[in-house]
Amino acid sequence: MCHHCRPLQKLFMLKVFPVVMFDLFSKNVLLFSGLATVISTGVYVFWGPSQSKRSKSKDVCAGLQNLGNTCFLNVILQSWASCNSVITWLSDFIVRHENQSSDSLAVAVQKTLSALNETHNDMYSPVKVLDALRYRRWVISHDEQDSHELFHVLTQTLDEDTARYPRVVSLFDTDTLENSDVEYQSEKHALSRTKGLLPVLPHREMEQPFRGLLASQMECQKCGFRNPIKYDAFDSLSLNLPSISMGALTLERMLQRYISEETVHDIECIGCSKNRKPVVKTTFKKKLTIGKLPKCLCIHIQRTSWLDNGMQMKRYDSVTFPQTLHMDGFVYSKSAAKDRKQGLVGGRDDCVFSFQNQSASSGVNLLRALNYDCTTQSGLHIRKPSYNSTSDINHNSPEGAMSYKLSSVIVHLGDVFTGHFICYRRSPQTVQGTRQNERWLCCSDSSVTPCTLDDVLSSEAYMLLYERM
Repeated sequence: MCHHCRPLQKLFMLKVFPVVMFDLFSKNVLLFSGLATVISTGVYVFWGPSQSKRSKSKDVCAGLQNLGNTCFLNVILQSWASCNSVITWLSDFIVRHENQSSDSLAVAVQKTLSALNETHNDMYSPVKVLDALRYRRWVISHDEQDSHELFHVLTQTLDEDTARYPRVVSLFDTDTLENSDVEYQSEKHALSRTKGLLPVLPHREMEQPFRGLLASQMECQKCGFRNPIKYDAFDSLSLNLPSISMGALTLERMLQRYISEETVHDIECIGCSKNRKPVVKTTFKKKLTIGKLPKCLCIHIQRTSWLDNGMQMKRYDSVTFPQTLHMDGFVYSKSAAKDRKQGLVGGRDDCVFSFQNQSASSGVNLLRALNYDCTTQSGLHIRKPSYNSTSDINHNSPEGAMSYKLSSVIVHLGDVFTGHFICYRRSPQTVQGTRQNERWLCCSDSSVTPCTLDDVLSSEAYMLLYERM
């Protein structure tokens, strides 16, 4: 050992002895503390709360594994798991079609939603849902995706799986032609181009819970001619934030802006033309209202805007939304349209007007909504709040059918280029009705933590899911 190391050696010897004594003392302390911990744990196990009480107090749900930037999928599945009507729709479809293959998207989604409502599961993998989408040629990459776009991918694909229409049978397909189970339409009603019989189209057994109808009205500002009401299907309502800040925004105010009148130019008017050529083009007033309310109402708040230079930016505007949403002020009233000679109808003022002038009538089904029944004097309308045994899900008349309860909220954290999706949802025990007081959960992939209703209502909502009460 060199002479430079000797002083260090002495210093080291002087320092080591007390350290060794301290380590022995620390080990004894840790040993006694460890024994105390084991004893206290044993006491808690034998004389503490029972396992059933602990499991009941764990009011959480299973988390979802992130398979590589799949948070956009996880929040959709968690939000759907909080909607009873979605779970019932998928379960009933699977029961009616027991021969569904294992690669069915409906089966994969239904199993995932059931697992998310079981409190004993800690984490579940949505890989079967991704495999089912990729099997149907949807490109689900590992890049960051948008939850609203995936929402429509799921609804459209499930709609195709749950309502498949038969193809036109080829004359060379002898096996199908000789199959006695295939029903064909009469040659008086329909024939193919080759004069072959067409199979009977099956009716849609179960309408998906997110499907609603928009009623589009147009009126000429010059002669007052009204085009026939046009109905278009929708799965979600996309609401745009105002270009200029209008102070505190509420969801009801944004819905009112959604159904407000707008002016469109260069529209061919039959009333002004009166069979003259060329057809006269005038300015029309257009109004878009809700013709048929869905069981589950999905509202998308568009937070992406474009600057003048073409760059994208995210809007962080605060939008206040209620726990109970009343939609009676945003639906189309056909009875009010008949009573009013001029002007477009639909909205809160017309709702009050229709309540005062509407008389009792029979229930309205979807065929009447699509103007197939032209002889009846009633259409899509708002009736007085009263129970009617003939009411069904295809119109907006029964009491409470226009009131919705908040089920889940999807929030995007980050900017327009990168970020993370989380979901606020009702707990499984709340969804299943085993709790009188609602409990809410914050789901971030595999992490699930309880939260308060104030946390939910103060969040920066990107998508809102309401379920009909």
